[in-house]
This record gives sequence, C-alpha cells and structure tokens, in this order.
Amino acid sequence: MVVIEGCEFPEEGFVYDVESQMWVRFDDDGSITSGMTDIGQHIAGDLLYIKPRKVGSDIRRGKRAAIIESGKYVGPINAPLSGKIIELNQAVLDNARLVNEDPYGDGWVFRLKPTRLDSERSSLLDGQSAMDAIRKKMSREDWDCFSG
Repeated sequence: MVVIEGCEFPEEGFVYDVESQMWVRFDDDGSITSGMTDIGQHIAGDLLYIKPRKVGSDIRRGKRAAIIESGKYVGPINAPLSGKIIELNQAVLDNARLVNEDPYGDGWVFRLKPTRLDSERSSLLDGQSAMDAIRKKMSREDWDCFSG
C-alpha cells in the first residue's frame, strides 16, 4: 500500500484512471471491478447515495457510470473503461458509506465487461507510473486525505 498525503493506494492488482479518480481490478473472467479511489471518496465527502446506471447499460470511458451524493457534492463518477455493466454492488447501493470506509474492498461500485480494452488499456496506469501521476495530480489540485 502506498500512502500519498494521507491517501492510500494499493499497487498489487490495481490500475488507476488518475483523471477520474477511479481504480480498476481485472477479474479472471475478463470483466473488471471498479470503484472510487481513496482521494476520490475523500474529496466527495461522506457519501449518502449512489445511483448507478443499470445492469446491461453500455457506458463509454470518461462518461457517467453513476451519480453520487454527499453532504457537499452531487455529481458523476465516470467509467474508467468502455463496456457493459454486468453487476452493481448492492451493499454499496444500500449503504453508500461503504465506499468511504473501504474504497478498495467492500466499497467497489460496479463490474463491467470491457468492449474497447485494446484501445483504452493505455489510459490506465499501474505501479510507479500510477503513483507518480497521482502524486502530481494531488499536488496540482492541492488535495490530501488529512482534512475533512
């Protein structure tokens, strides 16, 4: 686990869409699981509600996958890859705070079957390149996970 300005970012098994503050984990069946990064959920604040697109919906990379609502933010979370939504995390729909409490575990938001992985894979970063890009974006935006 790498910690940047108080925010946690697991390296093993995770890749990142730094611009949308979403993580991706590639699953054995060719699908992906995705959710908000620690900095993403921290910036949004205590989540009250998540309204995702429906299972079966086709979404494009960078477009709305869900709407989130917190005490200080209402807006989209964007898909890190294009694909068809195949599963939603019912536990998160019932209790959006799971995203705040465990963003890389029980707080995952959706699973999708990628449709443009060959052309979009390069937009996701892993390892040191991901950590460097995250560090740079957090510095540029003056973000951290210390304040509430």
